[in-house]
Amino acid sequence: MNYFKSIMLTAFALFALAACDTDDLRDDVDNLKDRVESLEAQVSLLNDNMTAIKRLLEGGQTITEVTNTNGTYKLKLSNGETISLTQGSKGEVAYPEITVNDEGQWVVNGEVLMQNGIPVQAVGTPGKDGIAPKFRITDEGSFWQVSYDNGTSWEDVLDTDGQKVSAVSDGSGGSSADSFFEEVYVDSTGEFFVVKLKGQTEAISIPIVKDLLCEITEPETGMKNGYWEIGYGKTATTAVKVKGENIIVTAPAGWVATVSEADETTNVATLSITAPANAMSTRATADNGSDVTVQVNKGASWAVAKIQVKAVEVVDSYYALYNSGATFTVNGIEVNNTKFENATYIDTDQTITTPGIYFIKGGVTVNYNSTTNAANLLFIGDDSQNISTVAITGNYIRLRQNTETGHFLCKNIVFKAAEGFTNYLFTVYADESFANVAFDQCQIALNGKPVSAITNDKRSIANFSMENSTIKITAVTQQFIINTSSNKNQDYGNVIFRNNTFYCPSGKVNQLVLFNGSASGIANLTIENNTFINLETNTGGYVNIGNLAKTSIKNNIFWTNTDGTGNVVIIRPQITSPTGDICADNLLYKTMTYNWQMFYGGKLPFEGAEELKALTSNPFDGGTFDLANGIFVPNAEYAEYGATN
Repeated sequence: MNYFKSIMLTAFALFALAACDTDDLRDDVDNLKDRVESLEAQVSLLNDNMTAIKRLLEGGQTITEVTNTNGTYKLKLSNGETISLTQGSKGEVAYPEITVNDEGQWVVNGEVLMQNGIPVQAVGTPGKDGIAPKFRITDEGSFWQVSYDNGTSWEDVLDTDGQKVSAVSDGSGGSSADSFFEEVYVDSTGEFFVVKLKGQTEAISIPIVKDLLCEITEPETGMKNGYWEIGYGKTATTAVKVKGENIIVTAPAGWVATVSEADETTNVATLSITAPANAMSTRATADNGSDVTVQVNKGASWAVAKIQVKAVEVVDSYYALYNSGATFTVNGIEVNNTKFENATYIDTDQTITTPGIYFIKGGVTVNYNSTTNAANLLFIGDDSQNISTVAITGNYIRLRQNTETGHFLCKNIVFKAAEGFTNYLFTVYADESFANVAFDQCQIALNGKPVSAITNDKRSIANFSMENSTIKITAVTQQFIINTSSNKNQDYGNVIFRNNTFYCPSGKVNQLVLFNGSASGIANLTIENNTFINLETNTGGYVNIGNLAKTSIKNNIFWTNTDGTGNVVIIRPQITSPTGDICADNLLYKTMTYNWQMFYGGKLPFEGAEELKALTSNPFDGGTFDLANGIFVPNAEYAEYGATN
C-alpha cells in the first residue's frame, strides 16, 4: 500500500512538473511570437517612413488633411494617396540613422547608401525616379539588410568600416526618435506641414491646401502590368476627382486626353483618353512620354496625378474580322478569308488531328496531335485580351509546303507541351525553304527542347519571326530556339526577334542560343528591343552562325545576377561577318566578373557597330522586376530599351 502511494505521489509530481514545463514553453512561445510581431511592426514603421520621405521630397503634391495619433501622422495627399510618418517610437530595434543629403541621396549611419558603387537617390534625377529602399532584419534578428527592388533581393547594410550594421538594441530601449527627424509639426498658421530630417539644416515645408484635389481612379478594365492598355484609335474613360481653380491635361504625342466638368457635390469628372489611330514609334514604359497627366491648381499650389498608357491592338474577335472580309496581320503577314479559306472556329476544349486555319476562343485549350505535313497551319487566339492555348501532343508539328507558299502563323497563343511530350515544337519535313513561320503575342514555355530543329542541308525557313512574345525557360544547361545540325549548310532569309521577353524564373540557363548553325547563313538578322533575364551563353554566342550578311541589333537589355561560368558572346559569325547596318544601344547589367562581348573576340565587324554598354546601376530599379510573372519594366532612364510585351 505504501508502495502504491509512492507511485501515485511520484506520478502526480511528474504531472505537475510536466504541466509547469508546458506552461513555461507556452509562455516562451507567446513571448517569442510577441517579440517577432513587435520587430515586424517596428521594421514596418521604418519602411513607412522611408516611403513617406521619398514621397514628400518628390513634390508635385500638396497635403489636404493631417491627423496625428500618438506621434504617427497620417497625411492625405492631393492625389488621394495616404502616407504614414512616425516620429519616435520605443522598441527593441536599434534603428540605423537615416537621412537625405544635399544631393538628394540616402544616407545611413553617416554613409551614402550605395548600390554597385552608385549613390542611391531619394530624390529623382532627370529621366530616373528616386528609390525608396526597403529594410528588414536578418532571420536571426541581428543585422539590417536593404533591398532596392521592392524586396526581390537583399544585401547587408554596412557601416564605415565595412561591418554589418546591428539591429540589436543595447538594452536601454532603442529609439527611432533620432533616426529620421529632428522635428515634425504643423506650423502655427496651419498652412504647412514641416519636416526637418536628421542632419539637415533646412526643413521641408509642404503646403496644406484643403480645397485642392486631383485623383485618377484606376480603370475597371484594361490595366495590365501597371499600364492602361487602350486599343489603337479607341477611346477609354475613367473617373477622376478634381477640385481647384484650373485643370490642365497633357498626353503623349499622338494621344488625345480630356477631362469633363466635375460634379459640384462629388468633384467627380470623366477622364477620356484616345489612343493613336495606328502603331507609332513611341514606347510605353516608365517614361514620362507615356504618362497622361492631370494637374489642378489653387493659387500657387498644384496637385498632380498621372496614369501610364499603352496603345495596343484590341480585337474582340479575329474570326469576326475574318468573316467580314477584313484583313489583320501576324508580324506583318496578312491574314484574310481570300488568302486563307475555310477557317474553323473552336469554342470548346478538344483535340485536332489535321492541319488547318483555326480560330480558338479565348480560354479554350486545343490539343494538336497530327503526323500530317502542314502547308498552311494557323493558330489564332480569337480574343486579343483573352489568350488561347495549344498543347502539342503525340509528335512535333511537321511543315511541308510542296508547291504552295507555306505558312505556320501563331497569334495570341500559349504553347505548352502536353504531359509526356519531350520533343521540339516544329520542323521542316521536306527539302525546301519553308516560306513563313511567325509567332506574335505568344507565350512559350521551354525546358531544354528547341522551338525548331532542322537536320537537313536542303531544309530551312525563308522568313522566321518571333515578336511581342514571352519565352519562359526553366533552369537548364542548354536551350536552343532555332537549331540546325552541325555542319549543315542551310540558308535562312529573314530571322527576326523583336520585342520579346526571354527569362529564367529561377536559377539560370547556362547556354541560350537563339540560332545555332555554324555552317548555315542568315541574310538579315534582326534582334531589337528584347529583354533577356538570367540567360547566359558562352563564346559560341547567342547567335552561332556561319555566314551573316546584314544585322539590326539594337535596344536590347541583357540582365543577369548569376555567378557565371565563363565569358559570353552575343554574335559569333564562324565564316563571314556582316559589313554594315546597325549594332548599337544594347545594355548589359551583370554582377559576374566574366566578360560579355557583342562579337567574338571583341572585334566589331563594321564602322558604327558598338560594344555592349555595361551599366553600373540596375535598369529596373524604379521600374518593375517580377521574376515570378515574367514582367520586367525598366525605369524612365532606360524606357527605350527592352521589351514592352
